[in-house]
Amino acid sequence: MSMRTCDICGEKSATLFESVVVDNNPVEYAYCQSCYENALKCGKSPHEEADYRLSRRTKECKYCGYTIEDFEKNFLFGCANCYSQMRKIALGAASKSQGVNAELLQARPPQNVVHSVCELESENGLRLQQSGLNTLKSAKDCTVNELVKNNVVSSRIRLARNVVGLEFPRNLKVTDERVVNLINGAYSAAQGVFEARLLPMNKLDKERKKALIERHLISLALANNTQNGAVIVEGDKKFGISVMLNEEDHIREQCVEKGFNLKGAYERLRAYDERLLHALPIAYDAQLGFLTACPTNLGTGMRASVMVFLPAMTFTNMIENFLLIAIEDTLKTFKSEFGLTIRGVYGEGSDAAYDMYQISNSRTLGVSEGEIISHVEQAVARMCYCERVALEKLVKEKQTELLDGISRSYAVLKGAYALTAQELMKLLVDVKIGVILGILPIKSTAITDEMIWACSASSLQIITNGSSEEERDKARARIVRKLLTEEE
Repeated sequence: MSMRTCDICGEKSATLFESVVVDNNPVEYAYCQSCYENALKCGKSPHEEADYRLSRRTKECKYCGYTIEDFEKNFLFGCANCYSQMRKIALGAASKSQGVNAELLQARPPQNVVHSVCELESENGLRLQQSGLNTLKSAKDCTVNELVKNNVVSSRIRLARNVVGLEFPRNLKVTDERVVNLINGAYSAAQGVFEARLLPMNKLDKERKKALIERHLISLALANNTQNGAVIVEGDKKFGISVMLNEEDHIREQCVEKGFNLKGAYERLRAYDERLLHALPIAYDAQLGFLTACPTNLGTGMRASVMVFLPAMTFTNMIENFLLIAIEDTLKTFKSEFGLTIRGVYGEGSDAAYDMYQISNSRTLGVSEGEIISHVEQAVARMCYCERVALEKLVKEKQTELLDGISRSYAVLKGAYALTAQELMKLLVDVKIGVILGILPIKSTAITDEMIWACSASSLQIITNGSSEEERDKARARIVRKLLTEEE
């Protein structure tokens, strides 16, 4: 009996053999009985199935040792060289994940962002009859700036970059000189661009990490990387630039700006990115653009996201149907051609909190930075339009209930001597709606966003020196009363 193993499974002893002519030469294939029968049962040619399985078993990156099987486990490559070593797989993954034909695309070089909210306003022509409260301007009569003013909390640009010749963070086994050079290079690029502080994850306590997560400066994944993880932050600012080192990618630069300001965030971050490209050998492919651990980020490596407050749409259950119903024709196009995603407040896999959602692009390949920003801007403007329509509906149909809830919540916040985080969030939703409607003595919705930052668990932990939960609830109520008093 032959000791040759099956060409399909590569494990069992072969009992069946087949000779096939390939390029005028006979090639002998070997199969075990079960693999041979399974192939026929599935309508497949046994020798073609063998070729397919053999190619998959032998394909690996000679630089990092990552195989196709490794990639399929988590949809992440081991290093930038995987894209040349396993090109076909990479192209297929990029095409599937981003909904584009990667083989027909050419990566677009970075461009200046020329699109602005002012241009957006004239393009969209977003202009219902008056309904409900006199202070509530109808959606059709609002400009874009009016629509987004009270509902957009912040704008963020994130760029993913990786260093040539260094395994991706998930594949890094030890902290060596190359990692040190990566961290030092990223930190030196920040000098002269922003006031940078380098914070290694192994030097931070649990509360400090929690505070950085709450401020969206680091991810949970980075917080857990105590071997190679670090972050560069812009002082102690609430908004601004932060650079995550050795999260999913070697470098994840991000800039967060207050309000609806994607262009401003990008221009600030671009100044840092240009210095980074000179400081370190960044992995780039003429066809695929910037090479990233996950093919979903290939191309520009950019995520443009906007945090939007949508209480009326949440209340009326419009969020679930937004991409399909709310402004059907326009957003179908955005979703299919440009790729847009709606997520919870902490990104992928998270739920909405405080009725806030992230609107971001999911396509990064075959589009420029300016196009991505333009697509997200337009989608956010239209979502804010739908939010105003939903609010008009609430005012018209549930005015008494709405006014009662706003008044009660405002009174509780003004008089409370203890507030849990959950209570505060629920009450602030009502109060923020009241500010938008113009029925509370508060000038701007910014005060409610300030309360969220000031009353976060990590901030209170520092203020109260790690005191009991009861003391934190008291401190939270004091902060809220003080801020409301100052606002009136």
